[in-house]
Amino acid sequence: MNTIKPSLKYKLIAASLMGFIALIAITPLCGFLFQCGCDWPWLGLDAGCNYHDLHAKHKCPWCASLATGVLSAVAATLLSVLTVMIAPVPRFLRFVNEWVLRISFGSAIFAVTALVMAAIAAVRQDYPLGVGRLLISATI
Repeated sequence: MNTIKPSLKYKLIAASLMGFIALIAITPLCGFLFQCGCDWPWLGLDAGCNYHDLHAKHKCPWCASLATGVLSAVAATLLSVLTVMIAPVPRFLRFVNEWVLRISFGSAIFAVTALVMAAIAAVRQDYPLGVGRLLISATI
């Protein structure tokens, strides 16, 4: 006898899928936001990150500060998974597959949260590459 309601079952599956997507996407997103060299897991993950370059003038904020990196990754992943679980699906969008909507909402929250956390890390650590270049030059 299955005791889980079908709607909860689908939300749990969608949340698990969102968590998996977020954990795979966080490192290349780091590379995109900070221009540090982080890449997809199958392309070396953080092997090309400027954090590992002894002569790099600037080190990736997420890799240089474990607390910042972990906090950013956990916040973005957790908020995206929670969004998938609790976000209501508007009635006018019911014709679209609910999984697609939930994963789309979760992905948007993931990207926005990661961008905000990256901006904070870049400004606090005076990181002038990637998103930091835009923010630091805007404040000068």
